[in-house]
Amino acid sequence: MGAKHVIFVSDTHLSPDAPEAQQNWAAVIRYVTTAAPDLVVHLGDLSLDGARNPADLDHARRQLEMLPVPWTAVPGNHDIGDNPRPGGPESLAITDARRQRWLKVVGADYWSLAIADWTLLAVNSQLAGSGLAAEASQWSWLEGQLRRASAGQRIALLAHKPLTASAAELGAAPPHRFWPAASRDRLRQLFAARPPGLFISGHVHQSRELRLDRTSHVWVPTTWAVLPDHAQPVFGAKRCGVLSLAFGAGLAPEPKFCEPDGVRQLTLTADIEDPYVGR
Repeated sequence: MGAKHVIFVSDTHLSPDAPEAQQNWAAVIRYVTTAAPDLVVHLGDLSLDGARNPADLDHARRQLEMLPVPWTAVPGNHDIGDNPRPGGPESLAITDARRQRWLKVVGADYWSLAIADWTLLAVNSQLAGSGLAAEASQWSWLEGQLRRASAGQRIALLAHKPLTASAAELGAAPPHRFWPAASRDRLRQLFAARPPGLFISGHVHQSRELRLDRTSHVWVPTTWAVLPDHAQPVFGAKRCGVLSLAFGAGLAPEPKFCEPDGVRQLTLTADIEDPYVGR
């Protein structure tokens, strides 16, 4: 079986109220048309504010139909709400109704896909710590997927939020940047005997690759806009773009960050606003 080319996109933040996001998405569509990958994977924050504005999610879903190749997606905090946390705003937290809207409008929020000698396990990171029935269902599903994966299959985990970073970085990070600590520990324990080769995520609007605990953690950049340095530290590259990756038998994963022609390098300002502060 030959190698399969997958393009990962994230944090498009599409909305009728975000014309600059739409312009960059058009550039991504042109890039995908030329590159002709086998698949596009969207890693969440498809919409600008779909969690609170259903019209945004509807609009963003229509934009996925512009892709000339097969696609699949997982939700982000802007799409279905964030992980609940003590002191966090309830209006921004995930709810079952918001998740159900994603399922109806976009599709499954966790899924598996076999590509060459890889198994891609995509999970809904927003469910972590939510206490929703769907959280327990997702853990059971993930345990089952791991049991059934053959010994020769390499595993790539996909999610909106990054799982981890260095201890110092985790200690200094706001609670919404990474998976909740308890869920992070549970996921590590689940994969302790068989660490995934890749953990691919979005959310932070920066491109980055770091090796931790035998796993390559790859952050997919935003296609929309980056956060200014006073609002978010620099971890990798604050550049708008996409990630290209070939999955093939015996191939070492070599993520390539690409800036499609026509993508404007934008930074959040008073004219380009994020409805969720501090993401």
